[in-house]
Amino acid sequence: MSAEEKILVVDDDAEQCDTLSEVLAPFGKTVVAYDGSSAIEIAKKEVPALVVSDLVLPGKIDGLALLRWFNQNIPDASIILITGYATVETALSAMKSGAYDYLTKPVDIRRLRALAQKALERYRISADRRRLLGAIKGETSLGKMVGTSNAMRDVFEKIESVARMDSTVLITGESGTGKELVAEAIHELSGRKGNLVKLNCSAIPENLLESELFGYEKGAFTGAVRRKPGKFELANGGTLFLDEIGDMPLSLQAKVLRTIETGEVEPLGATATKKVDVRIVAATNKNLEKLMADGKFREDLYYRLMVFPIRIPPLREHPEDIPILVSHFLKQLSEKLGRNILGVSEEVMDFLIKYRWPGNVRQLRNALEEMAILSKGEILDKLPTSIANIEEKTVFQSAVDEVKPIEELEREAIMSALERTGGNKTKAAKLLGIGVRTLYRKLEKFSKES
Repeated sequence: MSAEEKILVVDDDAEQCDTLSEVLAPFGKTVVAYDGSSAIEIAKKEVPALVVSDLVLPGKIDGLALLRWFNQNIPDASIILITGYATVETALSAMKSGAYDYLTKPVDIRRLRALAQKALERYRISADRRRLLGAIKGETSLGKMVGTSNAMRDVFEKIESVARMDSTVLITGESGTGKELVAEAIHELSGRKGNLVKLNCSAIPENLLESELFGYEKGAFTGAVRRKPGKFELANGGTLFLDEIGDMPLSLQAKVLRTIETGEVEPLGATATKKVDVRIVAATNKNLEKLMADGKFREDLYYRLMVFPIRIPPLREHPEDIPILVSHFLKQLSEKLGRNILGVSEEVMDFLIKYRWPGNVRQLRNALEEMAILSKGEILDKLPTSIANIEEKTVFQSAVDEVKPIEELEREAIMSALERTGGNKTKAAKLLGIGVRTLYRKLEKFSKES
């Protein structure tokens, strides 16, 4: 136990105070007060982690009033109330007001010790979470991203450097690292008045992608009963985020390059071009240089996009960010699920930090949500079923840290996931923290390479 943690015992019976202090001494430094006013004055100086107070106290401040003061001024402190009037109304009133628990006189010493231990554990986790969230509000976040590592600070600095420019940006990184969040942060900091428009190049069939990008005029083709603006037009004055740019068909790359260079779009069926003011941010998890060498990506488009590159590191390269990410996601989950989730146990956190996370931050978030749904308590102490039985060597790294090419590691992770799910691709994709479409593309690629 930290030497900073203090336990405040409040009772107008000096003998009772001495007894409770002796029982609680092994858990921390105990201080006593004999009425509510004195307890508040002591609390302002000592800041207790745990308060054990009689419900009935002399003066204007009784146990419930004391409880309300702590809720407003030292909300992390856990309050255990003791009453000699064991009525349901008294107990409910105390619990509804935020008491950790209550005990009836004569006090069951064994139960008091058990409650004190659990209450102090709750305090520690709550205090750690508050500290982390306080850090997030400082210099460890940008947009929806959080991190304290040098790797993430470098990403934040690059975003802030390029945001106000109109330069094209190419974001690279594995699936689940947060490339879309980087694009959102760039747009939010850019000052551009138009919208951020997103398009996933891999999610739309090749024969429809052109009309999605450039739009079409009425009568341009069968079924074109009205004019439809494309993504470039919709992003006029703002930012167009082209996700999975490496999957864009070669035949369409030339037209996209022309629009980037001229600032003009030509909808399908149009007789004239339209001027647009669009800032391009693209992203990919593929090696564009290899695609260029294979003749699958235009060199001129590549260099147009590479004006300002930003690489998002995989989670395994900055595991020191996992605690702050866990705290960040648990806050979101608490709001989403309508529960008070304080944190994870030390054993679970140790596993999360050591795990290799093939699905990166997205997989971490999904794993925490699974844990939160299955767990009933404030502290998540069971590993999610999606990763609990996976050994280190089956994910991205062999047991002896054998260095392998990224594509080989990716193949191993996918094959392992399929094996664990009995070939169910939907479950395997969820396990890996990637989309089903992405999984199918990778399997098709593996098949061609075999």
